[in-house]
Amino acid sequence: MQTSKILSFLKLISILLTLIPSTAICQNTSYINSFDYKNINIQTLVPVQGLGNEQKHIYSILKHSFEIQQIINYPKDTLFSWKGLKGNKAIYSTDSLKLFFIRPDDTILRPCILLTHGNNAKFSNSWYEQMNFYVIDLAMRGYCIAYYENPSSFESRNKKTFANTRNAFYNGFQSAVAASIYITQHSTSLHIDTSKLFSGGHSFGAFCALSLAFADSGQNFTDTLFSGQGNFEAKALYPTVPFSKNIKRTYVIGGGLPKDDTLEINNSKMGIFLDEKDNGLSVLFLHGKNDNLVSFDVTKFGSPDIHVPFLNVEGPRALLNNIQAAGLNISTKLFVNCTGYHPFLNTVCSESNTNCIQQYQWPYLNEPPDSITSSSPYFTNKQNDTLLHYFAYMATQVDDVDFIIADFLQPAVLHTPSVFANNVYFLQPRDTFTYANPGGHYIFRDTDCEGNAIVITNTHENSVAKNNVILYPNPSGNIINFKSTELIQNIRIYSLLGALLTEINNADFQQQINVSNYSNGEYICMIQVNNEIITKKISVIR
Repeated sequence: MQTSKILSFLKLISILLTLIPSTAICQNTSYINSFDYKNINIQTLVPVQGLGNEQKHIYSILKHSFEIQQIINYPKDTLFSWKGLKGNKAIYSTDSLKLFFIRPDDTILRPCILLTHGNNAKFSNSWYEQMNFYVIDLAMRGYCIAYYENPSSFESRNKKTFANTRNAFYNGFQSAVAASIYITQHSTSLHIDTSKLFSGGHSFGAFCALSLAFADSGQNFTDTLFSGQGNFEAKALYPTVPFSKNIKRTYVIGGGLPKDDTLEINNSKMGIFLDEKDNGLSVLFLHGKNDNLVSFDVTKFGSPDIHVPFLNVEGPRALLNNIQAAGLNISTKLFVNCTGYHPFLNTVCSESNTNCIQQYQWPYLNEPPDSITSSSPYFTNKQNDTLLHYFAYMATQVDDVDFIIADFLQPAVLHTPSVFANNVYFLQPRDTFTYANPGGHYIFRDTDCEGNAIVITNTHENSVAKNNVILYPNPSGNIINFKSTELIQNIRIYSLLGALLTEINNADFQQQINVSNYSNGEYICMIQVNNEIITKKISVIR
């Protein structure tokens, strides 16, 4: 970075042309002319002459992140329209919390994600709040997003709300319920399919998302210490719409649930969340291996509440163990970032990377002008150049994570199987940041974080049906035969990265697939027999 020419990426080729490497690792997103709830609709891309679709995608997230804050800060409820997207901002709770709603610019009934942020986030004052990036990207894939402010945000925090840890959790849940009621109340005008409501969040927002899916009226938050806070609907502007468990899929980034089955001195007094009423729920955990706030197992938070001086929160591994121990029919997936921390996304300045910039510079990136080309001075400005690379590093990871999230939600939207068929995946970003190559795409590991072999299991296996389908020989370097006692309707083979390699739709009791052009390694095979999807692992060895 010694000259302005280097800072402009050798005259850029354009700046954003290098923001995403041409051989991006684990970038599964495609760019298409429609909304399919997984890929990016090119009609939503901000037009910039000289940029390709991948670069416009990154730029659109950047540009719209600034615009989100302008809309949220507007003193009145407001409508807005972007290229291919539209939405509004409104007050949704009795304590004037704000909800930013965005969706594709059409009238099709669409699924909606209730999404919220973590503790101390600057919901109204920070264009670079990471949840902004997720909001925009998921809307570009075809979802309605209700991005709601919870009382843990920088603007909404107060001593009353955070008098103790349990009160904070309870206020967060009431805000989540108010957001859910708001969306249900306005579902007709917002063109939302209320049978397909999902929830998601980061950190404190992860608790809000999980509680929407797991909490039961009359069971959770019923301790007398909460009596002064009212019922679940206490913050709702439309209390005539009662709270109901209508979330069937929920995903969380760095979060967990309060623990109740412990010593009285550490009991959360919030009740047991997991029970048979939660059967049929699907949960996706995105968790950093080195999470410095919520551990995989149990985390103890201090609380000034004299009745319960500590609050234990169970992380994903503890929750998964409890689900299994109780024999509950709750489908779970866990994606572990082996070098990740609490936000799951990795910053440019990783421990092993000295070729980076410091995070404190991040807020100084200026808003792009309304009209711009790839040769604009905005891109060649010395300060912007460096910070844009940082943004690209973060945004490519957001792209990967949202593809995982979209894939997790899609079975409930289009009734198609997930390409990520296993219970657990281990990944890490490509830690090769340079000023000429800033991509932070995730790499799916073939071992766990400690280097041990990964045991492949499936979230929806049926043991009886599985035994009725035989694959042979396996491993193979040529032909693999499929034989079943029931009609095989469809066979799909995916790479471990989720890329579809082969698909056969000829219904028969026996099939053959030639894998001679496959590289040595392991692949995921999904076989549809009647109404069931059976997942098996195949190995190609020569």
